[in-house]
Amino acid sequence: MDFYQWCVLAAVVAFIVFVVFAVRAFLQITRTAEAVEYLAVSTAENVDKTKSAFDLIDNVSTLLDSTFYKVMKLGMDVIKHYRAK
Repeated sequence: MDFYQWCVLAAVVAFIVFVVFAVRAFLQITRTAEAVEYLAVSTAENVDKTKSAFDLIDNVSTLLDSTFYKVMKLGMDVIKHYRAK
């Protein structure tokens, strides 16, 4: 075999190694994408399960911020002011 045949052989071997590497990388990317999709679906299900708890927290915070709470706080401040005198 002369020099050019060795060069062609090396180029073919390098191309085969590149193709094998590319296929393995593509398979790994596909598995990673499937894992991320599974994680996103399970996270969405867990968020749906905890939605009622977040709704309760939202309702309580709305109650605390409501006018009733503000009036009650004003009344307590007035009572504290008169007790301090």
